[in-house]
Amino acid sequence: MLHFRCLLAATIGCTLVQWACLAESPAWHEAFASRVYEARQSGAPMPQLSAVRPDATLADGYGVQAVLVQKIMASDAIGGYKSALVSAAAQSGMKLDGPLVGVLPKSGILHARDGIVINLAEDPVRHLETEIGFRFGTAITEAVPDVAALKGHVSHVVAILEIPGGATENKGPTSSADLLAWNINAKAVALGELHEPDTVAVDDVQITLTHNGTTINTAEGSQAAGGQWATLLKSVNTLVAQGYTIAEGHVISNGALGKIVRLEPGTYHADFSALGEIAITVRDE
Repeated sequence: MLHFRCLLAATIGCTLVQWACLAESPAWHEAFASRVYEARQSGAPMPQLSAVRPDATLADGYGVQAVLVQKIMASDAIGGYKSALVSAAAQSGMKLDGPLVGVLPKSGILHARDGIVINLAEDPVRHLETEIGFRFGTAITEAVPDVAALKGHVSHVVAILEIPGGATENKGPTSSADLLAWNINAKAVALGELHEPDTVAVDDVQITLTHNGTTINTAEGSQAAGGQWATLLKSVNTLVAQGYTIAEGHVISNGALGKIVRLEPGTYHADFSALGEIAITVRDE
């Protein structure tokens, strides 16, 4: 059994530390994750953890997430990770001391140069977030002490449009544990052109998002609490603490900057100043 777990852990990008956590997690984590997975696969609203477990903690949320990720990656692989609630205001509102993290499937790592088309007829509950991403040139398997050490692992920075998806129950206020149990709706990201990290001041990046030519969001890199690199450091160390390996080639999408918008048919164009531009097309047919 240990040999099988080693092979599967290597395949989906988690570690034996995470397997140990799964083995020790309460039985209800598995049961609830199964409900979330089944809803996710069928397109039904994913159940809300806090509605059935009002006392659910962040640890419970990550426990459910770990089982859900295991189920999703049985037919996929980990392609990267995402951060959420990265602004100081968002963290204060949720009483957090850093961002939440989720897991992106490899099948959802898309490239804007390929001409991305999202069909809402197939997947109606989709949103759009403007984010800055970081691609890793070397693996990370243990906590990183500081930003200087972190920069040694990052090969590129990149403009990202995150396209999360999945309907969710709304039986009460959304908690941090709810978001984690839904894997923060991680589904897909659209990557722009890669840039070497020392060529772009990521906190100074100015972002403008338009829909059919009308501006619907403006933001800047510095909106992440403490700046982009400080947020990335917290995200990386949270992922490691949850038992994940950040492998060479993985991307971390470093959290929504500005508004999160519901997708509607049309053309979305994002200008990320020094990081370039991204466009996607949305249909409903």
